[in-house]
Amino acid sequence: MNINATLIAQALVFVVFVAICWKYVWPPIISIMEEREKRISDGLEAAKKADDSLEEAKLAFDKELNQAKSEAAGILEKANARASQIVGDASSKAEAEAEKIMTSASTTIENETNKAKEELRQQMSEIIIDTTQKILGDEISPEKHDAILKKAAEEL
Repeated sequence: MNINATLIAQALVFVVFVAICWKYVWPPIISIMEEREKRISDGLEAAKKADDSLEEAKLAFDKELNQAKSEAAGILEKANARASQIVGDASSKAEAEAEKIMTSASTTIENETNKAKEELRQQMSEIIIDTTQKILGDEISPEKHDAILKKAAEEL
C-alpha cells in the first residue's frame, strides 16, 4: 500500500469534513432530536394525564349516578308511603262511613221495630177491648172464657 499525497489530502479533507460536521451539523441535529424527544415525552405525559382525568371523570360519573339512583329510590319510597297513607286514610274514612250507615240502619230498624210493636199493642188492645165487650155481654163461665181466649189467639 502506497501512501501518497492524495491519500494524505483525502485524510486531511475527511478530518476537516468531520470537524465542520462536528461543529456546525451535529449540534442542530442533536437539538432537533432532543426537542422531538421532549415533545414525545410531553405527549405521553399529556396522554397519561388525560387517561387519569378520564378515570376520575368515570368515578365522578359513577358516584353521581349512584347518588341519583339513591335519590330516586328515596323519592319512590316516599311516594309509596304517601300512597299507602292515602289508601289507609280512604279506608278508615270508608269504614267510618260504613259504621255511620250501619248505625243509621240499626237505628231505623229499631225505630221500625218499636213502631211495629206499638201498632201490635194497639191492635192487641183493640182485640182485648172487643173480647172484653163480648165477655161482658155474655155470661162468664170458665169454658166460655177459655174458648174466647183461644179464638182471640187464633185471630192473632
